[in-house]
Amino acid sequence: MNKKTKVEFLWIIGIIAVLAVSMAWNIMLVDNQSAEIAQADTGKIPTGPYVIDVVGRQWDWAFTNYSGNTTYDAFTVVVNHTYTLVVTSEPNPGSTAVIHSLLIPQMGLQSYAVPGQTNVLQFTPTHTGSYYFVCVEYCGEYHYTMRGYMTVVS
Repeated sequence: MNKKTKVEFLWIIGIIAVLAVSMAWNIMLVDNQSAEIAQADTGKIPTGPYVIDVVGRQWDWAFTNYSGNTTYDAFTVVVNHTYTLVVTSEPNPGSTAVIHSLLIPQMGLQSYAVPGQTNVLQFTPTHTGSYYFVCVEYCGEYHYTMRGYMTVVS
């Protein structure tokens, strides 16, 4: 085996080692994730004082609380209470329905907003503050305007 062949062989072994370590690391991360990614559809839409209906529209978010008050592109919750977000998308009359995706990154929350489908998220804010949210599913010309703030108060 000449020097050039040895170098090529070492490069191949090195690349295989890097790929094997990457594969093992990814498998380990995937195995550590919760297997319960989605909840079974019970057909029941939750109700109560800590339920907020979230409707993705072109091009804003509408948040309606238990008392029927609706706000756009902002909502307020109280720290250390468990909230349920019931997320859907408003059908666009006369045109194609639009899919949105609500992301509140600091809370680790994301849900698709699909016309005719209801998705439910539960979370408990543990710190007061202002947390931004954004639509992360391209939904048309003014997609960039679908953002706002969730305020957590004590």
